[in-house]
Amino acid sequence: MDDKVYIIAEIGINHEGDVEKCRKMIDLASESGANAVKLQTIDADANYVQGTDSYKVFKKSELTRDETGDMFQYAYDIGIDILTTCGDFPTAKWVNELNPVAWKVSSGLLTHIPMVRYLASFGRHMLISTGMATIDEIDQAVSVVEEQGNDITIFQCTSLYPAPPESLNLASMTFLKERYGHKVGFSDHSIGDDAAFLSVAAGATTIEKHFTFDSHRQGFDHGISLEPSNFKEMVKKVKLAKEMLGVVDKTIVKDVFNKRDKTLRVIVTNQYIRKGEGFTLENISIKRPIDGNNGIIPANFSKVIDCIATRDIKMNTTIVDGDFMIDK
Repeated sequence: MDDKVYIIAEIGINHEGDVEKCRKMIDLASESGANAVKLQTIDADANYVQGTDSYKVFKKSELTRDETGDMFQYAYDIGIDILTTCGDFPTAKWVNELNPVAWKVSSGLLTHIPMVRYLASFGRHMLISTGMATIDEIDQAVSVVEEQGNDITIFQCTSLYPAPPESLNLASMTFLKERYGHKVGFSDHSIGDDAAFLSVAAGATTIEKHFTFDSHRQGFDHGISLEPSNFKEMVKKVKLAKEMLGVVDKTIVKDVFNKRDKTLRVIVTNQYIRKGEGFTLENISIKRPIDGNNGIIPANFSKVIDCIATRDIKMNTTIVDGDFMIDK
C-alpha cells in the first residue's frame, strides 16, 4: 500500500457461493482498476446462531477451504491483492496460510477483542472498521493492535445498508486520524460513488466499496454494490480527486510559475528619463511588463522614488537593478 488511494472491491459473499462466479468477479474487479478484492470467509456454524438471518445467508454462500485457496491463488496469479474477513480462530489460522495482504476487522467484529488480538498476532496490516463502535471501543481495539506493532488503517463506516448521505460523517476521518495517528479509510455502504470520491478530500487513503455482477439482484449486498462499469468510473473519480488534492504545502506548479514573468507587476517608466534625473511619482509607475522584462518589484517602489537614474531610460522600460542610485 503506497501513497496512492488503495481501492478494495468488496466481493464479500456476492458470489452467492459459486466459486466460478467469484473467479469472474475477481477478473472484473481487476479490470475495473481495483487494487484488491475482499471476500468474507465466514464459517456460519462458528459465527451465528442457527435460525438467524445471518446464519442462513452465510451458510448458503460459503466457499469451501479449497475453493477459497483457489481464489487467493487466482487473484495473485492475475496480479491483484486479496484479503478476507474471518470471524473465528480456526478459519483465520488456515486463511493466514494463504497470505492475505491484510486483515479486515469488520464493524461487527471490532468488539470481539480476542479475535482482534489473534488476527493482529499474524503481523499483517490491520484494517479496522468502526461502523457500530463507540470511542472507547475503538480505543480498546486500536490499543490491542498497537501492542502487536501492526500497521493500521482505521475506517470510517456507517453500518446501514444502504447508508443515507446524512449518516456518512466523512469529516470524522479527520478526528480518527488526529486521535490515533494512523492512516484512515472509508468503507462505503452508500448508493453510487459520490461518497467514495469525496472521502479522498476527507483524508481516506483506502476505500472499500462493495462489488457485484448485478446490482439489481435481491439479497446479499448486491443493492449497495457497484457493477464493473460503475466501479471503473469510481476508480477514475477517486484518482482524479487525489490528483486535484495535490500536496499540503502551498506550492506554485511549473506552468503557473512560468506565468509570473507575464503577469506580476514591476516598476516601469512613464516617460523618457535622462541620466541624473530623479525618479518621481510622475515619471515611473507600476505596470504589467512586456514578456520577459522582469524588474524591480512593487514592494520596493518607495525605495526607488527620489533615486537618481544612472542612465538614459526610454519610456515604458522596466527599471532594473543598476538603473538607479540613492540621491545624495
